[in-house]
Amino acid sequence: MDDWKDTRRLVLARDGYKCVSCSTRVKSRDADVHHLLPRSMGGSDEPSNLVTLCDGCHAAHHPNLAGGLARRAIERWAMRLARWLDRDASSLESDMNFGPVLRLFGTSHFRGGQLPIVLAALSGKSILVVSPTGSGKSLCFQIPALLRRGCTIVVSPLKTLMSDQVSGLLRRKIPATFVNSALSVEEKEIRYDMVGVNAVKFLYLAPERFFVKSKSERTLLSDSEPEFLVVDEAHCVDAWGRDFRPEYGRLAEVRKSLGSPPVLAFTATAGQAMQQRILASLGIEDAEVFVRGVDRPNIALVRWMAARSARHHEIAALLRLPVFAGRKAMIFVPTAKVGHELQADLRNNGLEIPFYHSRLGNEWERQELLKRFQGESRPIVNHIICTNAFGMGLDVPDVRLVIHWQQPASVEDYLQEFGRAGRDGKQSVAVTFTEGGRGHRQDVGLLRFIAEKTANGSSLDASAARSMLQQRYSQIEDLTDLLASRECFRQGIVEYFEGPKVKPRLTLGMKILNWAFSKESAPKRFRYCCDACAAVDRRLENLPQHVASVFVNR
Repeated sequence: MDDWKDTRRLVLARDGYKCVSCSTRVKSRDADVHHLLPRSMGGSDEPSNLVTLCDGCHAAHHPNLAGGLARRAIERWAMRLARWLDRDASSLESDMNFGPVLRLFGTSHFRGGQLPIVLAALSGKSILVVSPTGSGKSLCFQIPALLRRGCTIVVSPLKTLMSDQVSGLLRRKIPATFVNSALSVEEKEIRYDMVGVNAVKFLYLAPERFFVKSKSERTLLSDSEPEFLVVDEAHCVDAWGRDFRPEYGRLAEVRKSLGSPPVLAFTATAGQAMQQRILASLGIEDAEVFVRGVDRPNIALVRWMAARSARHHEIAALLRLPVFAGRKAMIFVPTAKVGHELQADLRNNGLEIPFYHSRLGNEWERQELLKRFQGESRPIVNHIICTNAFGMGLDVPDVRLVIHWQQPASVEDYLQEFGRAGRDGKQSVAVTFTEGGRGHRQDVGLLRFIAEKTANGSSLDASAARSMLQQRYSQIEDLTDLLASRECFRQGIVEYFEGPKVKPRLTLGMKILNWAFSKESAPKRFRYCCDACAAVDRRLENLPQHVASVFVNR
């Protein structure tokens, strides 16, 4: 690379920083150095085979590449104008260009909402991004990391997620690795050595890795001085940071030991209260928060009142609808006991549906069932019963139906779970069974019992345990209230995460960057919103009929 830079400078100086074809003066960063005899025909990089051309003359020499060359010229000018006009873009390095790194990931444009996140990260801000799985969150930290010189550390909760992300980066020839307990001591040393000589761009770790017994390993990590500390699945900070995996609650301490790099936190689900708790735990209260993609208009939201004893009949009728034949469907249950009972009831109804939960067989059997549902193993599974242990970060594009046997424990869990539907943008349905009425509610009672069991079994002191329990109670009630509301269910969910909508005002610099690098398509409109907007009359319509009607074009 340095040899080419030296050669380029020599050619430009020899030609007097002028296009040899039209004599237009060019600046070093704008000039194109053209091979008289192309490399593909045996041409060399020697100065005698190179001449200086402006963008226009260079395009004329390569008519088959004229579009691409013009595109690159536009990208350079867009970056330059934005740096000049926009305060947020002024911190971008002079030779920085989004075009080449976007093409490295197989795309030419950012999706809607990605560019402001990338700019905030590159300006040195800590950020929290709430955006659904499959919406391109990873690109929002991968691009800033690639545009900076050093390594980026990514905190990830599961070995499978680490492996999948690293494999994806390696397929694009981007140096990345992970370190976890499955590796031998020798393999860990090799990987840390690569980090030490800056040969790796991304290092994936679980939070526990920063607190291992090995002092030398802890020292290696603290000496890595990453450009960014990325926290993937950041809702784990709030959900697990006090009891299940307390190391998630110590990431502010980890950040300090790494030299206080900017924190880039990402999650598919966090309401406004949880967002503030995550920021406080990470020690980045001044971070910029981005919430995008909460509203999924292609998912019809249906709340349906049904006694617990009748729900398996309703579920069997839904799964037998022709519209779901050979289509993916997920049925979420709150506990393994409820799941086994539902599986037995459906079997008695003539439906054999596998049940995925955390205690199912061994790890290989669980992974095999996951692969069968993803279509990567045979025989393929289309319908599955599952607890929320089923595939954090799972991205199956064609799930058409998500059923909740009862409400989950929070609006955050609910969004994460029903959001598994329709990731390909096509019409899908989310059905949630409710009890309705007043007095003793078994659904809520079960969730409160689970919350109490978790609090009592934690290692927290009495005061902290009570605080955690009250928070869990509050989250349960938030979703209970939304499910009971007669107003638009979708709007209630969106406001829970986003608050009142404020239309952002774009600066001229941002408009230029959006024009050059972003492609925002207008969201497709769907006929069905939710049961409240559809004014469902349950006296005249049963659940299978109602759900089938969602897929009928009128």
